[in-house]
Amino acid sequence: MTRRTRRQAAAALTATLTATVALGPGPGATAAPSGTAPGPQLFTDDFSAGLTRWRALTGALTEWTATTAEFPYVSVDTRNQPSGRYIAPVTPVDLPDAYELRTRVRVEATTDSPTVSVLTDFQEPYAVTQNNLAAQLAGWSGVQVSRPVTRTVCRGPAPLRQGEWHELVIRRANGISVVEVDAQRVAVVDSPTAGGTIGLGVYHARASFAAVAVHGLTAVPDGHPTTASGCSWTGPGEPDADQPVLVNQSGYNLGQAKRFTAPRAADGDPFRVVDAAGTVRHSGTVRGQVGDFTGFEPADAGPYTVVVDGAAGTGESVPFGVGADWIERVSYRRAVQFMTDVRCYYGDFSRMVHGGTDPQNCYLGVGWRDSHQMSFELPALVDMYLANPSAFAQITDPDARYVGLPVQLPADTPEIVRLIHWAVEVYLDGRVNHTLLKEQLAAFLYAYPYLARYVPREVYERARDYLFGIWDDPAKDRFAWYDTTPHTADLLQVYTQVGSGKGELPPGHSVWPNVMMYEVATREGRADADRYLAAARAQAAWLVEHLDVTDPTVTKGQRQGEYHLVTGLARLLEQHPDQAPSGTREFIRDWAEVVAERSDNLWDFRRYSADRWTIPPFTGGGSASDPNETGNVAGFAAPALAAARVLGDDPLAARLRQVAVAHVDNIFGRNPTGRHASYRGPTEQWGFEGVERGWYSEFQGGAGRLQGSRGVLDGSPKNGHYPYHPEVGNIGHSEGWVTVNSAWNEALAWRAVDVTQVRVVDAAGAVVDRVPEGTRPAVRLTAPLNFDPTALDRAEVQVRVGEDGIPRRLAVVQDGPNATTYRAELDLAAIGARLGDTVTVSYGYGYFAQETTVTVTAPLCQGLPATVVGTDGADRLVGTAGDDVIVGRAGDDVIAGRGGDDVICGGDGADRLAGGPGDDVLLGGAGPDVVAGGPGDDRLYGGADEDVVAGGAGSDVTDQAGPEA
Repeated sequence: MTRRTRRQAAAALTATLTATVALGPGPGATAAPSGTAPGPQLFTDDFSAGLTRWRALTGALTEWTATTAEFPYVSVDTRNQPSGRYIAPVTPVDLPDAYELRTRVRVEATTDSPTVSVLTDFQEPYAVTQNNLAAQLAGWSGVQVSRPVTRTVCRGPAPLRQGEWHELVIRRANGISVVEVDAQRVAVVDSPTAGGTIGLGVYHARASFAAVAVHGLTAVPDGHPTTASGCSWTGPGEPDADQPVLVNQSGYNLGQAKRFTAPRAADGDPFRVVDAAGTVRHSGTVRGQVGDFTGFEPADAGPYTVVVDGAAGTGESVPFGVGADWIERVSYRRAVQFMTDVRCYYGDFSRMVHGGTDPQNCYLGVGWRDSHQMSFELPALVDMYLANPSAFAQITDPDARYVGLPVQLPADTPEIVRLIHWAVEVYLDGRVNHTLLKEQLAAFLYAYPYLARYVPREVYERARDYLFGIWDDPAKDRFAWYDTTPHTADLLQVYTQVGSGKGELPPGHSVWPNVMMYEVATREGRADADRYLAAARAQAAWLVEHLDVTDPTVTKGQRQGEYHLVTGLARLLEQHPDQAPSGTREFIRDWAEVVAERSDNLWDFRRYSADRWTIPPFTGGGSASDPNETGNVAGFAAPALAAARVLGDDPLAARLRQVAVAHVDNIFGRNPTGRHASYRGPTEQWGFEGVERGWYSEFQGGAGRLQGSRGVLDGSPKNGHYPYHPEVGNIGHSEGWVTVNSAWNEALAWRAVDVTQVRVVDAAGAVVDRVPEGTRPAVRLTAPLNFDPTALDRAEVQVRVGEDGIPRRLAVVQDGPNATTYRAELDLAAIGARLGDTVTVSYGYGYFAQETTVTVTAPLCQGLPATVVGTDGADRLVGTAGDDVIVGRAGDDVIAGRGGDDVICGGDGADRLAGGPGDDVLLGGAGPDVVAGGPGDDRLYGGADEDVVAGGAGSDVTDQAGPEA
C-alpha cells in the first residue's frame, strides 16, 4: 500500500476506542479491530502471579524468571542453549476460527539465528516442531512467520529495536493470519489449520514477554486481507535528502496558516500544491526556506503534496489533508484517551495508595502515573471543556475503568467530565496540600456550575470546604517531587521565586487560581472574597515589574510550565481590567515581540535565545545533556493565543497566530527530523490520522509506563537537530509524560477559543445587534466541531433573555460537510423575547465563553419598522398626519391611521382598524377584526378568524385572509 493510498484509506477520523494489553497488574484487555465486535475472552495472563499458569514444553520452567519491576513480565536466556525454550498454558486455549492474540515482547540480546516466537493454532501432540503457526522476531533485525516453527513461510523487515518493548498481534480470520508489530502490519500468510492452543518460545536470545491476552472475533475484521502477501512491511524512510519538504504530516485547518519548510531551497524556488490526481491546485515561491500556502482553501480535503523545484533538485512532501478543524478532529479524542489511559491504578480508586511509591500503578504521581505536582492535569481538562463543551461532550468511553470512587458517574458521561471528577476525588482522598495541587482544585470549583448537570453537588461541597480551609496554609507535604525551588503553599502571598527548567514552579502560576477563588467566593457570598482578587493583583504587579521577558529562563526555559505567565496575566486583564496592574498589556506585548523576533527562522520556531534553539540542561529528572522540551512546543499555542487576544487588531497578533500554528506543525512533523512527536504516531490504534513518521523511540517502562497509551507525545527535536541536521538521529532525552500532554491540552483549549465566534445574522447573512420583535433571525456559530467531515455535525449554544434569564439550549447544525460554521433559527417569540429585551447567545463557559447580545426592537409590519407600537393590552393608537407604520400587538386594539399612506397591523385580538385618508395597507391579524379603509386606494386584509372588511372611497383591494403581517 502506498503512502497516498494509506492516506486516502484514513480520510475519516476513527472514533473506535481501543484498549491494549495493559502494562499493569490487572488482566490485559484487547479490543477487536475497527468495525468488529469483540468476542469472548479466551485467555489472559499478565504474569503478576509469575508462571503458575504455564508449563514447560522444552527445558524446565525454572529457567524462566518472573519480574515485577515497572510491570510484571517473564524472561528467559537461551543464548548458550543448543535448543529453544518453549512454554504453553497449563490449560490449553481452545482457539476458534477467528481470534486475536496480543502480547508485548522485548529482545535484549542475541547470538546466531535468534527467534522469539509466539505460537498459535498449536495442536496435539504438543511438539514445537509441528502443528503450529509461529510469528517470530528474528532478534531485532526483522520478522518471520513459520509453519511450524522450523519451516519459514516468509521473512522480512519490521519496526523493531533492541531492548524495547513491542506490541505483537496475531489476528486470524477466513484462513488468513495477520501479524502486526506496534500496530504496523508486517506479515500476511495463509493459515490453513485452525484450532489448538498458544505458546511462547525463545531460541538463541535473551527475551521477555509481558501480558498475553486472546479474544475471539465475532466477524471478519474490516480490512482483513483475503490473500497472503508474505512479509512485506516497508518503513516510511527519511525525508528526501536532496530537496526535503517538511510539512504537517496530518493536515492543516481551513482558515489558518499553512506553511512548510524546504531547508535546501533558495529564495524564488517555485512550489506547487498537487492533489492525488496530479493536478496543481496552488502555487507560489519559497522565501527564507519557507513556503506559504495559507490562501489555499480547497473544498475537498485532499490528500495533497507540496512539490518544490530548485537547484537542489525536486522534492515532494508526504501527503497531508486540508479541512475544517483538521487538527482538532485528529487530536481531541486522542487527548482525552491519553488522560484516561495513564491514570494511577488504571482507574481503580479502591486500590489507591497515596504518595507515589507504587512502581507498578502510581509511581511519582497523584492522580496520573509520574504526574508530579506540576502537571496541571485538572485545570487543563477544565479549560478544554469550558472552551469547547459540545465537542468534548461527544467523546465518551463507556469501557474505561472507574472503580471504587465515592461517587460513581454513569458510564455514558462525557469522558472529560469523568476525568475531572477522577482528579477531584483522588486529590480530596489524598488530602493534597501542595501549592500547585491546591491551584488545580480551584479550577473545579470555578467550573462547577457548568459541570453540575453531571457531577453531584456534594462533590463540589466537599472540595469547596476543603480548599477554602487550606488555601493560605503554608504547609505543602502532600505531595511533591523535584520540588527544588523553596517556597510555601500560602497562595495569598506574592511569589518572588522562579522555578527551574523542570517546570516545577513557573512564574505566574497563582494569578488565575486566585481569580478563580475570588469568583467562587463571590458566588458563595463569602465575606473574604476580595482577598483572593487582591492576591492575584499583587502577584501580577510583581511579575510585570520584575520579570524580563528577554530572559529565556522565565519564558521558554520554564518548559511545559511557560504558559502560566501570559495566560494568567491575560485572563486577569480581560476578566477584571480594573484590577490588572498598570503595564500589564505592555508586558504581554513585549513578550510577543520577543517571540516574533526569536521565531524569524525557517521553522517559524521560537528559539530559546540567539545562541540556542532548545532549552539547556537543568537540575532534575529528564534533563540529560539535551532535555526533552516537547511540552513547551506542544503548549506554546496557549500563551501565544492568549497574548493575541489581548493585542486585538495589533499586527503582532497575526504573527503570534502564525507562530502558534507552526508549533503545532512542529509536533506533527514540520521540524528538522521530519517526525511526529509520538513514536506510535503512524498507528491507527495509538496515533494520529495521516501521520507517516513517528518519533525515533519511546521510553520503556519508567515511572509513567506510558508506552501503549493512546496519544502520548514522546519527543521533539533537540538543539543539535537545528537548524537542519536530521543526520544526528535520536539524540538527547525522549520520554512521554503526562505533564507534556497536559500542556498540549491547554493549547487545544486556547486554539478553540481563539477561533470561536457567535453572531446573530439577518436573512442576508449580515451581522445584527438589533432584531425586531417577533422575527426569527439566525444564530451563527463558528467553532472547531467538525468531527465527521462527511456528515453534518451539531452543537449547542446557550440563549438567555435579559441579564438574569435562565439559559436555554439551542441546537445548531453545520452549514455543510467540512464547514466551519453552524446555524439555527432564533425564534424570539418562542423564547419570550419582547420589545426592549436583550437576548444573549453564547458558546463556551466561564472565562472562555464567547457571546453576542442583541436588543429586541419594535416589530415589523409588512417588513417595515413600526413608528407607533401598542402593548399587550387593549390599546387606542392614533397615527399622525404623515405616513405611519402602526403595530397593535396583542389585545383588542382600536387603531386609526389619520392622514398619510399608513401601514397598520392589528396583531392578535379583536381589533378595529381605520386607515383614514391616504393609500393605506391594513392587516387585521389573528382574531375577529373590523377593518375599514377610508378615502384613498387601500389594501385591506382581514387575517385569520371571521373579519369585517370594508373599503370606502377609492380603488380598494380587500381580502378576508391576506398576507402575514
